Amino acid sequence: MPVGTIVAKHPARVADFNVISDTSKTLAKVLSAGLAPLGADCQVNDLFVPIGLPPAKPLLTLTLYEIIEDPSARNRPTRRKVDRVTGKVISSRAPAAMLLRYILAPWSGRADTDHVLLGRAIQTLYDNAIISGSDLEGTLFTAQEALKITMVPMSIEDRTHVWRSIESKYRLSANYEVRVVNIDPEKQLVTPAVVSRRLEYGTLEDDAP
Repeated sequence: MPVGTIVAKHPARVADFNVISDTSKTLAKVLSAGLAPLGADCQVNDLFVPIGLPPAKPLLTLTLYEIIEDPSARNRPTRRKVDRVTGKVISSRAPAAMLLRYILAPWSGRADTDHVLLGRAIQTLYDNAIISGSDLEGTLFTAQEALKITMVPMSIEDRTHVWRSIESKYRLSANYEVRVVNIDPEKQLVTPAVVSRRLEYGTLEDDAP
């Protein structure tokens, strides 16, 4: 091994811009596993194209309709670390902490089956209120993140407004919030190494006879 080569013992824990997509994939995977015993599936879908009814098999759509910054994380301090080789100080802003909001909607062509699908989806997310480890997809797993999932209480007026915003007719659905999805900054500030000097004081002896 060449002199000066540094080998990392662990992969870098970086949550990049893919985390939003990876969050949707993670939720779809967890929900698909929960719906499998019912012969149903979960699909990430923006609902801009109407779902044909009845679908080939019962379906739950997962639609991301809002992304906001977590206000409780805005004042997190700047992160600093010292490069052990160069002594330079590397600074970067704290990750951007996102809250993602989703609509879960069942599609089967039968009202009673829709109720069953939505009930099973609610049960699945209640049992998996915190998703971590091998259940995570992509960057989320690499960065060892954890997703916290809660149902969002909304009035019928607010729900209707959300459906209108995605240009779809209102359907029976449930709204969920996922927090905290971190996006690490790409830019870093590197400052020169800090040189410290230490003065040593001793006793000066007189050489005179």
